[in-house]
Amino acid sequence: MTKQELADQILDSLTVEDWEILEDRNSQVPVSAHNRETLLALRDTETEFDGEIEEERIEEAKALLGRFLEEHWAEQPAAHKYVTAASLALAFVLERPMHAWDAVHYAAAVQDEKVRYYCAYKEGGTICDHCPTRHMEEITPLREAKMAAVAEQYGDVSAEIMRTVFAAGFSDAGILPVEEIRCHEEVRKICEENRCRAYGRTWACPPAVGTLEECSRRVSAYRYMQLFSRAYRLEDEFDFDGMKDAMMAFKKAVDELAARLEEKGWSAGSQEQQEDGKSPAKLQLLSNESCTRCKTCTYPDAPCRFPDRLYHTIEGYGYYVSELAAQAGIPYMNGRSTVTFFGAVLYGNKDE
Repeated sequence: MTKQELADQILDSLTVEDWEILEDRNSQVPVSAHNRETLLALRDTETEFDGEIEEERIEEAKALLGRFLEEHWAEQPAAHKYVTAASLALAFVLERPMHAWDAVHYAAAVQDEKVRYYCAYKEGGTICDHCPTRHMEEITPLREAKMAAVAEQYGDVSAEIMRTVFAAGFSDAGILPVEEIRCHEEVRKICEENRCRAYGRTWACPPAVGTLEECSRRVSAYRYMQLFSRAYRLEDEFDFDGMKDAMMAFKKAVDELAARLEEKGWSAGSQEQQEDGKSPAKLQLLSNESCTRCKTCTYPDAPCRFPDRLYHTIEGYGYYVSELAAQAGIPYMNGRSTVTFFGAVLYGNKDE
């Protein structure tokens, strides 16, 4: 079957009364704005759709949609036809997400040195297998909309930093006013238990980063924290080598972000610039996990070899990363067989 033939079938399946319902935004039939606009746009388009579709895929999608609607929305049978029609149009004709952009949960997977975006909430054997966002390589419209909203709420600098975060290869980002975040003494106590074997062994972790009070004072010199993340696909949930490789790739991405920010005149500060009594740098970078730049850290016997590339750990500052992610509105976990790492940019000096 061709895409055009399917488009014609979808349009022909709707009656004159159905189109009146779709045109009436006050109709008692519950049709989402996304599905309504999809079907009306399909009807009004003058585009001829090229391409072939396997009919088995269409029939499979119809069956999955039918079962899903009967199970989850049985009380609204009159709305089923619109959901089915719009979903088929989106998945096979328009090749767009079945959900509105702001309802799709994206993560990034790095495979063969290529970043691919996918909806992390999709699992096999569901209608989501037919959604184009199962895997996609272009996420620009969603990001542009997000950055426009950030510019309106937090200003152009915040939007430009987010643009730089995405350009460095990170998959998601969100902004938190520093006054709204809080550190926790119990997180530092977890650090002291040395479960990760990094406590007292690196300049990036406690106690080298200072007391919790010193870290809080350092952070409070800024107005905003922009949390960013990147998810990596693993072979399975026990792919420890994959986790290690992903962590190293994340660290390299943070270096790339620092370089891009410096090119734009936003230099990340070294530890010396963050000491009490000195003016903070234009921004400071924090990173997930311990520093792995050197095979053996100089701590505590000598200064850091790369102070301009020393990123203190988020956890070392007493933050629950899961709590920050929830506040920033980005996923903390990105589906089965993935690992997600986080970093943060502190910016907007309060004394400027």
